[in-house]
Amino acid sequence: MKSNEGSASTVLLISEIVSRMKTWLDRGIRCIDQLDETQLWYRPNRKSNAIGNLVLHLVGNLRQWILGGIDNQADTRDRPAEFSAKSGYSKAQLRDLLKETVEQCCTVIEEMPLSRILEKKTIQGIDTTIGAALVMAVSHLGLHVGQIQYIGKMLLSEAYVESWTPIDQMKK
Repeated sequence: MKSNEGSASTVLLISEIVSRMKTWLDRGIRCIDQLDETQLWYRPNRKSNAIGNLVLHLVGNLRQWILGGIDNQADTRDRPAEFSAKSGYSKAQLRDLLKETVEQCCTVIEEMPLSRILEKKTIQGIDTTIGAALVMAVSHLGLHVGQIQYIGKMLLSEAYVESWTPIDQMKK
């Protein structure tokens, strides 16, 4: 691969990662907006997480992998607290935390020099590269937003409003 082709590929990769992160954020927020405070902390059983826990977990993970791992911000994550919380954050706080964190991550990614994509990092005790960390972070975000949507659909049943529409349906 020629160096200019590598740069174009890297630009495309970065652009797609940021686009996916914004899409997952939008879908998560659309689901959260449909629920009330009680529903955000609903757990179907002791071993399952509430939407509130999933939001806290995503915020902690993104802060650790992107803001800490790539932007070298302090890593203050308390992973056990992400899952043990049963309340303590309102709907607005959860929504704002997720939105602000994803937006900060997107800014860090967009402003990152392309030359750093192969830079080696150790994040969460894992030896990785920035490129691999980005792929992990965006896939992790998508996984848990999918869980958030599933819980929302389970709670609202037929009242749930989908967060996406196929393109052919949007034209109607």
